[in-house]
Amino acid sequence: MAGTGVIGILITFVGGPILIAVLATILIVRYKRKVERTSDPFPQVIQDAAVAAVPETEDFEKVVAAGIKDAVMTMKGYERIQSGYDSLPNYIICYRGDEMYIMAAKYSSRKRIDVDKDVILHFTKDQVQRIKLGLGKVDIIFKDKQFFVAGVGPQVIAPQTEQYEAFMKYIKNLAAEVNH
Repeated sequence: MAGTGVIGILITFVGGPILIAVLATILIVRYKRKVERTSDPFPQVIQDAAVAAVPETEDFEKVVAAGIKDAVMTMKGYERIQSGYDSLPNYIICYRGDEMYIMAAKYSSRKRIDVDKDVILHFTKDQVQRIKLGLGKVDIIFKDKQFFVAGVGPQVIAPQTEQYEAFMKYIKNLAAEVNH
């Protein structure tokens, strides 16, 4: 009889959490499938948001990046371009040839990105003094003593492995041209 009580306790304390974990996993998988079926592919959401804000970017490549701080550049006397927000925004980076658009963007969901049309930076490589690449980070330092820094990666904001790889190839090539 004593063994039955111990088994009952084990079933209650071990089986209960396992059952909850299994049910939670099932709910998460079903939710993800529903989102994937009902939303545009994320690259299309990025494309639509960027083109709605700046139609000229229709044939540009695009990637989403996270705003991050760089105290070192501030200490060196450079002004961070993305100031003016209570917290650092996310960005859509549109790039082609020697020009880029960087758009402050609110990432609401896989279905929607809202671009702040008052915070769109457009520049060419002629305006860039130097590009520094770090682990998951890109610093663009401009000749006018301003800088832009962003966190980039295949999973920084949302899954975007192909877009990230294409951007890193582009920015490394641009850095080689600018930093010569």
